[in-house]
Amino acid sequence: MPPSDAALTEEEAVRFAKTLEETLQNGDPAFFIRAIDWSTLTNRVLEGIPEEVRGNRFDRRYLIHLFSEKGGIAQSVAEKVKEGGTYHFLRVRKLDSRTIAATFRLVDTQGGLDYHDLHLRRQGENLIQIHELYLYHFDETFSETLRRTLVPDLYVDGKDDYGMMMSERILLLFKENQLLIQEFSKAVEEKNAETALYLFSRLPRELQDQKTFQFWYLKAAQAHTDPNIYAFALAELREKYLKESWVDFLSLDYFFNHREYRQALECVDRIDKRVGGDPYLENFRCWAFLNLRQFEKAEEHFQLGLKQEPELIRDRSFQSLKYRLEHLPKGPFPENMPNVPVQTPPPAAVPASGVPVKPTPTNPFDLAK
Repeated sequence: MPPSDAALTEEEAVRFAKTLEETLQNGDPAFFIRAIDWSTLTNRVLEGIPEEVRGNRFDRRYLIHLFSEKGGIAQSVAEKVKEGGTYHFLRVRKLDSRTIAATFRLVDTQGGLDYHDLHLRRQGENLIQIHELYLYHFDETFSETLRRTLVPDLYVDGKDDYGMMMSERILLLFKENQLLIQEFSKAVEEKNAETALYLFSRLPRELQDQKTFQFWYLKAAQAHTDPNIYAFALAELREKYLKESWVDFLSLDYFFNHREYRQALECVDRIDKRVGGDPYLENFRCWAFLNLRQFEKAEEHFQLGLKQEPELIRDRSFQSLKYRLEHLPKGPFPENMPNVPVQTPPPAAVPASGVPVKPTPTNPFDLAK
């Protein structure tokens, strides 16, 4: 039995991660839920906010209950697995003398993809707990995600004395624009895209650059009937945040849906590097090369994924790929096959120039239009 102050070993972390994966596959989320140190997580969310500022809605004990209620993020993952998705352990790596990260791949039944790093530490002699999670889809820790969503709510409540969280300039802008922020949030949730996009355009640039509002902006753009709106929004954020993985995760679906397979492949390469490698990503490469009619490359990436992780043959996407590859024309393929033009999207999806054009935000409150 290791002493209570002994560092967690990689072997122990691997055993923990495999147990977590197995229990989820067996339909039991209890191990995952109990393993999260909700108290430490909540402390990190509230760091820098004086108690007198928090009020009843942000009382520490209330937030612990709120975050952990019905299992929180652990239950959310478990439900995706129960529906037929997977939560697959990939690897561990040491973060510091006390912390080891266990990387998991989350795939839901719709093909949605995310990766989580569970930050593991020893608590006492026998207990291993998750004191933080890193969410690749948002490119931030779980506590940062929770903290980020609390900031607008604190301002709605009129709280303004927690300068450690943000710069004084941003804090002032939140206070000055809280009514506009409330209307923006309401429009996004109601999928009133035109109104939401107009309200976003009214926000000061510094607030538009806040990640919370950028997600709202994308959500509103995606709900708009004109696909060019979302095309521009995504292109705008890609230019600004090219090196951040959350933009690549959002872009991947867009590029596949709009048949921009070369750019999709670039996204996959960046995600692969960011997560430290994952055989599942060969699935995306295979589909891209199939659509580019580079059949030999598609077969190569399909086999590479299965060689590195044979269990992927049970994945729905890999099963579909297997069928497609088995019913392709037999090679050798003509030399010019890779250069066959890719089918282009409908004219409504992309402007004639092929470059997203920024639409002028219209004022939905202008009764004269």
